[in-house]
Amino acid sequence: MLYRPRMDRLTAFRLFLRTLDRGGIAAAGRSLGLSPTAASRALRELEDALSARLLDRTTRHVAPTEAGRRLAARLAPLLEGLDTALVEAREMHEEATGTLRILARRSYALRHVVPHLAAFRAAHPRVEVDLTLTEQTGLVPAHGVDIVIRLGLPAGKSFIGHSLASGRRILCASPAYLARHGAPATAEAVLDHPCLTYREAEEAPVWVFATATGGRQEITVSGPFRSNSGEALRQAALDGMGLVLLPEWMVGEDVAAGRLTALLPGLPAWPERYQAEIHAVHARAERIPAKITAFVAHLRTKTT
Repeated sequence: MLYRPRMDRLTAFRLFLRTLDRGGIAAAGRSLGLSPTAASRALRELEDALSARLLDRTTRHVAPTEAGRRLAARLAPLLEGLDTALVEAREMHEEATGTLRILARRSYALRHVVPHLAAFRAAHPRVEVDLTLTEQTGLVPAHGVDIVIRLGLPAGKSFIGHSLASGRRILCASPAYLARHGAPATAEAVLDHPCLTYREAEEAPVWVFATATGGRQEITVSGPFRSNSGEALRQAALDGMGLVLLPEWMVGEDVAAGRLTALLPGLPAWPERYQAEIHAVHARAERIPAKITAFVAHLRTKTT
């Protein structure tokens, strides 16, 4: 019957190889914290389990038998590979290393993730980044994905989320558009303007405005352009095609630079179902790999 080693046999295997390296059982045992008696007993138990004599013993010398030489030739690379694997596994929790697989909302990643990758790699050169961009919602870490950058937090307690950007949305238009058509003074006046909207299946686009009493006012808007890409809507607004309601993280710089003008600034608004913050989400675990914690910390210092 083939001998199948238990976990405690690993010590015996290491002891056997050390005995050949040190030329004696006592010296090999000491290197592993074993007494000469315990080391000798462990080697005999290994020989009994294998039904083979591995060592020729004399009072002055220990040498491998033919079976011992063959076993040593096979064991040495296996144990070396095991030791390497254990070190790498430990380093992945203690030092950022390995491939970091990220799945991210396209618009956010292009503006607030990709520009920071070079600095992250400079700080953590042993990490390789594999980034996939998507416009899908409801993403969770699965199927080999370490981090998901998404709108809002997934349900359940299996994941940990880290806020990267606020959920504030800005209603805005280009100065050129406003010069031609004027600005809406109320939420209802938005209906008098062409609106650039995010496409959500075949549903009519709805913009939600907060009311002074803490309620909400839903307005179904329409316009000449719909898209599943926030970047496309932003560009259409810059080109003067109409009003747009987009995240602050996407158009905040445009507003600050005067390329877009914020409208109804005292009236919070958001597209239906698009009010949440942007989060970096990873699986909950007792020990989070260092590559994940390092990347999340890096993004948070750059974006919050």
